Amino acid sequence: MTTLQPRGGLTSLWCAEAAAMAALATATVIGNAAVLVALHRSKTAPAHYPLASLAAADLLVGMFVLPVAAARELFMFHLDPLICNFWKTLDIMCCTASILSLCCLGWERWCGITAPFARARRAKRARLFAGLVWPLSLAVALPTIFIPSPKALVNEDKGCPDNTNIGYVFYCATLSFYLPAIVMVTLYARILSALSVPLQIRSHRGGLPCPDTGQADKTPKPVLKRCAASDDICSQEDQTNAVVPSPKGCQLNLPEGSKPGSCPTSPVRHPGAPCSIISRQQRATRTIIRLMALFLACWTPFFIVLPLDSLCDCVWDSVWQWCTWLGFTNSALNPLVYAAASPSVRRALQASLTSSVKPEVPLTPVRNR
Repeated sequence: MTTLQPRGGLTSLWCAEAAAMAALATATVIGNAAVLVALHRSKTAPAHYPLASLAAADLLVGMFVLPVAAARELFMFHLDPLICNFWKTLDIMCCTASILSLCCLGWERWCGITAPFARARRAKRARLFAGLVWPLSLAVALPTIFIPSPKALVNEDKGCPDNTNIGYVFYCATLSFYLPAIVMVTLYARILSALSVPLQIRSHRGGLPCPDTGQADKTPKPVLKRCAASDDICSQEDQTNAVVPSPKGCQLNLPEGSKPGSCPTSPVRHPGAPCSIISRQQRATRTIIRLMALFLACWTPFFIVLPLDSLCDCVWDSVWQWCTWLGFTNSALNPLVYAAASPSVRRALQASLTSSVKPEVPLTPVRNR
């Protein structure tokens, strides 16, 4: 690497850009490192595997991709071709892995709603899919080393120019963004549809089969009730609870003195109480909408500008810069939205920072409580 010369001189705008880029890289590293520490120190759950893959990809972006990307924007220099190829491969691989990990999280959310009791099978598949994210991402990124870019000789003042080969750009954009975006939109649409099903019906999906007795058992017995938006099975006694038949003929327990659709007046709500379940569903719905909006807002401009620039070379450098760093911003915001938005994850983060003992707090970014 040759001597670094500030691009455009040491102006106030240059200093502001340098401070913003440094702050973004620092926030990306700290936030995703904290999530990985909390995941390592807490109880394992199926959603941990795609969440760990997401945090690892974003952490690599903050540690290795953003510093070089900031240097390219702030300084004029030439980078050794070997280092340049390694950086470009790492850049594309980590960003693709981050996006594909979001797809795995969406799939885990969907499975958590449709098959809440199949934790072992979900964990095995989540581990498999999270592992497949990285070879797929490498397959997307590796061709950039062997495919020459038409702008390699034009941008001589910019270290390690982006690969704008038309064929590779459309190959990369399709596998890195457009196909994952379609999958995510489909998954989240089905999740929202599932969350909109009335609680009395959805609470029995994936649950225990209903006995065909022809009449309700008059003997009070403990029953198992699925906690919607949770992986737990809540046990309650019928002796003090009202029994309400479900559409499938099963029996639902409600607190004494309550009616179907009503909420208990007790200030202490059981995690499986109707009001608590409905409240979690509403929070999960709001969070899912925010997740999709954040993902699309951060990455859509870049993946529109990228193929457009490869076709006509008509994108201004300032527009390219803003779109690129808007996509990088997604790596810094993911820990806040996917982790800190969940109360259980916040408790695990606090426990990991304040205690040397492993907290037995299940992280459930799939369903916020």
